[in-house]
Amino acid sequence: MLRLVYVLAIGTWFGAVVSLSFVVAPTAHGEFPAHEARRFLRPLFPRHYTLGVVCGFVALVALALGKGSLPYADLLRLGLPAAAALVCTLVARDVLVPRMRHLSGDDPRFARLHQASAMLNSATLGALALALAGAVMR
Repeated sequence: MLRLVYVLAIGTWFGAVVSLSFVVAPTAHGEFPAHEARRFLRPLFPRHYTLGVVCGFVALVALALGKGSLPYADLLRLGLPAAAALVCTLVARDVLVPRMRHLSGDDPRFARLHQASAMLNSATLGALALALAGAVMR
């Protein structure tokens, strides 16, 4: 049962990242002028990141509750990528989003923060793919 909870949490998180990164954001930027796309997307990101944080904690709690029945190597294989994704998500949500919120899209600081956000998003996606692979390939 705990394996199912772990996989559902990681899978939901992975799907949210893929959906926002490869469907919602590109569509918004393709259909609207840049300032309107940013206006549409800005309220989505805090919720997106909060969903990731919740999923990350649920996955790690499931591992902690099941640690007695898992070998140490399995705990590392499943826990490290989930923890790495959680750290990336927390940094994006608690450090980058608040700084970006008050900047114009034309501000060079916004561009640097956006690049850092994209890098954290890519790292999150990679870590979640590893976590999913670790859970289903045993």
